[in-house]
Amino acid sequence: MTPGAAQLTTLAGTLTGFEQAAEKTLVTMSGIRLSESTVERTTEGTGRRLRQLLAEVTFGEAQPWDWQRDASGRTCGYVSLDATGIRMQGERAGKADGRMAYVGMLFNPRQKGETSVLDQRRYLAGFYNLTQLGRELHRQATQVAWQQADVQIALSDGGAGLEDFVKAYFPRAICILDFWHAAEHLANLARAIVPPDDFETTLGQWCQVMKHEGGRTLLAKLEAIELQGRSAEACETFRKETNYLRNNVHRMDYHQYVSQGWRIGSGPIEAACKTIVNQRLNCSGMRWSETGADSLCALRALYLSDSQQWNAFWHAHPN
Repeated sequence: MTPGAAQLTTLAGTLTGFEQAAEKTLVTMSGIRLSESTVERTTEGTGRRLRQLLAEVTFGEAQPWDWQRDASGRTCGYVSLDATGIRMQGERAGKADGRMAYVGMLFNPRQKGETSVLDQRRYLAGFYNLTQLGRELHRQATQVAWQQADVQIALSDGGAGLEDFVKAYFPRAICILDFWHAAEHLANLARAIVPPDDFETTLGQWCQVMKHEGGRTLLAKLEAIELQGRSAEACETFRKETNYLRNNVHRMDYHQYVSQGWRIGSGPIEAACKTIVNQRLNCSGMRWSETGADSLCALRALYLSDSQQWNAFWHAHPN
């Protein structure tokens, strides 16, 4: 297979299922006719090669991003991290537990009119351990001059180990807990201790306090709630949810973040999990081998990053 055909075949297998890529996408784009197994073998083989290369190199020339400025005129860079599940296939088509793939992201949300767009972004995705992912994501950050951003911001949902990851590989970053994850915990608490008729009003009030006065003020208000006469289940939910807020309150100064024009929602990384992983690997009936899923994650992350990444990979490292 020529390098050009390999690239086109890999692109088709990265964007669509292997059967569709063989029977429709490749034929429509180029007239090339290959079997489904050839498309699968070519795509996954390229993905494995990509994962090996990413452990050592970044693609293309170093090019500083034009970082967004906050309300004080300081440039701001963003990093985010999340994980999403992939359904796995056991040996001889047997059952297997699903696995969580990490998705790491660097992005520069720039304002165009009234809309925030992510025209500068880098993704990494796959069955990484956090040490591997941290090293590779930090190298990507260096290539876009992350170190030159006056303010570095890390957004996450508070998952185990994510704050330690940020401290290790992006030590200057200000960690912000995703506002909407915090709001979900408030909703759980409200369902447990607030009458149904008052649920929406109370939850709205709590979210307003959290956003405009900060997590510490909200936590103090919640801790003052009288629990006498509540059920054991309600008391346990109160303990659990207030403890979550207590453990994360140092990342919940939302009033200060908003006043500076910083993002407080992890929507970009959640969208990345959907577009990079779920839309291709979690379609109906799909089950994956470990190497197959890891390869496709790497390819889709590269393809959906800024365009020079995909092109530089194929230019410098053809099949």
